[in-house]
Amino acid sequence: MTSSKSTKRALVSSALAIIMCVAMLIGATFAWFTDTASTGVNKIQAGNLDVELEYSKDFTEWKKVNDTTKVFEDSTRWEPGRTEVVYLRVKNAGTLALKYTLGIYNLYNSTGKNVLGNKYSLSDYVKLGVAEADAAYADRAAAISAVQDSAKTLNSIGDTGVVGADLATNTTKVYAMVLYMPTEVGNEANPKNNDPYWAAKVSFGISVSATQAMSESDSFDNTYDEDAASILSAISFSSGKHEITQNMQANGRFGAVQAEKRAQFTINADVYAVYTRDASGTTGGAMAVSADGDSKVIINGGDFRQVSVPADDPVCDLIYALGNATIEINGGTFKAVTPANTLNCKDGSNAKITVKGGSFYKYDPSNPTLGDNEVEVAAGYHVVQNGDWFNVVAD
Repeated sequence: MTSSKSTKRALVSSALAIIMCVAMLIGATFAWFTDTASTGVNKIQAGNLDVELEYSKDFTEWKKVNDTTKVFEDSTRWEPGRTEVVYLRVKNAGTLALKYTLGIYNLYNSTGKNVLGNKYSLSDYVKLGVAEADAAYADRAAAISAVQDSAKTLNSIGDTGVVGADLATNTTKVYAMVLYMPTEVGNEANPKNNDPYWAAKVSFGISVSATQAMSESDSFDNTYDEDAASILSAISFSSGKHEITQNMQANGRFGAVQAEKRAQFTINADVYAVYTRDASGTTGGAMAVSADGDSKVIINGGDFRQVSVPADDPVCDLIYALGNATIEINGGTFKAVTPANTLNCKDGSNAKITVKGGSFYKYDPSNPTLGDNEVEVAAGYHVVQNGDWFNVVAD
């Protein structure tokens, strides 16, 4: 009897122990399935590309440059030995690394007559050089010495960039821009009778063009912006054959791509034309391509657009021809701020734009608003509309 009771108690105790073990196992298993891990709140923020240009005459007081800033004295009477220096500070004020080109644009010459009775251009004799600087130059000789190896006459530089570099966010780089007339210049730049009427004049603007650089990384690498513009200055030639295959973003006052006289260009790249006012601050333009003289431009592909066009001056041509120039469009996308001015030829010229392909935003090249008999879709091609875009395709 006692043995039977003991056995029953042992069985009851074992059963209870098993139940408790199972309960604990279930609880442990339940805990494993409901265990969680979490991160804090994730925030994403748009990057900002922002380049600023400041200038100083003494390397101490710095002022921001705007459309009307005159960094050189415009009342100067240039003569051999005359030298002017301005210090320019390029600042990356945004949150993204950028690459930039610092240069001159809108070079304008008025010719004069010298004491020898010959016409002359001041920009054939005044030189411009640029060098990195960390302090103001002690004297004129030091300034000229710093840039003379790379200095060129203004006409030799033209509407192009002078220097370029990559710049990390919140950093600056300072350059000295030295303008001088060499002492070896003689009477060829001496105006007739020392009369201001016969004196040659020149004007130009200074700009910094920037776009994003390959620096920041995503989940894969730092090459996601490798297709950003790699050419940041206008390209201009008056002869020879030239191919543009690298994306570019440049001053479009006279064309980011400028074909003159007998030059021939073939383009298969993105061309973004940046709007820039002229030296007087009153007019501007943002032409991606400009062809003049007897030049020829063939556009095989790329994206052609206008950048930073102000609301008070939205009318400017994207692709423009004058003189006897011809432009042939075989492909690419074209989007102008004012669609009617996507393609245009100067009235009264012999210029011609022929379209054999491409997509045009709100612009039908078979029915141009401007340039009747100057802009035409070639025989064997027609236009197909797709929403806001007009596509030129083969018959």
